[in-house]
Amino acid sequence: MKKSTFDLTVRGYELDSFGHVNNAVYLQYAESALWNFLRVNGLLEILTAEGLFPVILESRQRYIHELKMFDEVKIDTEVSCTCGVVSYKHIIRNKNTGLVSCRISGKLAYVNSERIICDIPDRVRECLEGEKNDHNEK
Repeated sequence: MKKSTFDLTVRGYELDSFGHVNNAVYLQYAESALWNFLRVNGLLEILTAEGLFPVILESRQRYIHELKMFDEVKIDTEVSCTCGVVSYKHIIRNKNTGLVSCRISGKLAYVNSERIICDIPDRVRECLEGEKNDHNEK
């Protein structure tokens, strides 16, 4: 399992009519954190060289505490590979209060340019099955 951290600030256009972050935006936050994870762990370069792209197969969200405009957000991401399946977990937290706003977990696959699901490249699997490694990014 590997880990990374991604920080962002809530923007006004991400809010719904109640003044808090729209539920769909949390999925965008998670997607940004996942791409950051791939980049900081050197996996994006490997996948690009192999002609593969990550595709979310399933996603589960649990909304806990709201986020509002200009809240500072920290997203902790863990990605692991077990029995040929890549799983991810995101914990989205308000940095000012420390409260967890949302937990997102799911599974992904890698597809080629023909949109065919492919085996996990050995170097990616080895990276994800290896020792924990923390990466932080803003």
